Amino acid sequence: MRQILTILILTVSLTTFGQEYEFDYHKDYEKILGQTNDTSSNLNYDKLLKRFKENDTALTDFEVLALMIGFTMDTNYHAYSDISIEREIYSLNGNGKFEEAKEKGLKFNKTHPLNQMTLIELSYSYYKLNNQDSADYYSYQFNRVMEAMGQSGKGTSADSAFFSLTPIDGQNFIRKYLRAKIGTMGSGSDSYGNFVDILGYISKDSENEEEIPLYFQIQHAMKEMNLQIEEAVKKMDKQKKKK
Repeated sequence: MRQILTILILTVSLTTFGQEYEFDYHKDYEKILGQTNDTSSNLNYDKLLKRFKENDTALTDFEVLALMIGFTMDTNYHAYSDISIEREIYSLNGNGKFEEAKEKGLKFNKTHPLNQMTLIELSYSYYKLNNQDSADYYSYQFNRVMEAMGQSGKGTSADSAFFSLTPIDGQNFIRKYLRAKIGTMGSGSDSYGNFVDILGYISKDSENEEEIPLYFQIQHAMKEMNLQIEEAVKKMDKQKKKK
């Protein structure tokens, strides 16, 4: 991943992110999702999560990606509605309430072990509370998620978009991992109609604030949000009928 970061910083025109494996969202997402639900598979979600929590250094970027994909079918996965909790944890740290941020972060982490914002904010909370071991523990997990994300695509087009669990992940990827600025923020779709976020990457070394568009695949997040809306509408209809 250091090589990837170097390419981004030193190259004006981003052409590749140097994948270790080929991941095609349209072809592979459902296949991998199926394996994460298969107890006999090495990509089984529970097996991978156990290794992830143990900070297993033998866990590959592809396995972390499979873990992320598996989480999209978890009952706790609510990519859009969870944003408010992510921001609360971030705000608590920002206001110097590190103990509160830690407690809220730990509670959220139990049900959202791959949430980027929570991982990095937990690391920061522990760092400020002078607990370096725990800070390193969550920092390592944050970086593993980011590395898997960076290896999930080239990010230079909608069809090669990076896999992202939430709409905030792309912003974290640029700001917190690549240590760069974000310019224009927009959205679009790939060749199959899958929803993607489009964020302008601005290197710190850029003298004229030139943007490089990076693409982040969040179709699964949109699908989950639409399901939530449908369920909410159904509940409202039932309540109206009762009245």
